[in-house]
Amino acid sequence: MKLLTYAFLGTFALQPLTATTAAALEKIETSFVQLSEVTSKNTTLRGVENALKTCSSARGWKFSRVAQGKLIGQLAVRGKHYVEVDVEYSSQAFKISYRDSTNMKYNAAKNTIHKRYNSWIENLTNDVIFCLK
Repeated sequence: MKLLTYAFLGTFALQPLTATTAAALEKIETSFVQLSEVTSKNTTLRGVENALKTCSSARGWKFSRVAQGKLIGQLAVRGKHYVEVDVEYSSQAFKISYRDSTNMKYNAAKNTIHKRYNSWIENLTNDVIFCLK
């Protein structure tokens, strides 16, 4: 009887894990950072570009320069998810905006995407800020 009771309770204990397998979608967020609000250092255009390229590499970000003050960032995660961002930057600020993605449940009409996208952009933003401090 005890075995049957434990099996019954175990079924209910696992139910929340199986009921929440669908990933939540979130509105796509654009990250804008005014550097004077996060660091007292004088930053240069080259310093901001270097921070973007080097401080994010540990998380897998790769950047290509398309023009002065403009980069395209690419992130591939576990060979399954892929995102691209546009980065506009100056010695005073930088902005990270959605560009493209694969396997991220992007919906242009609703401006939504897999919830992990925003956390990846937040991590990228925080890494760059940390390097510029």
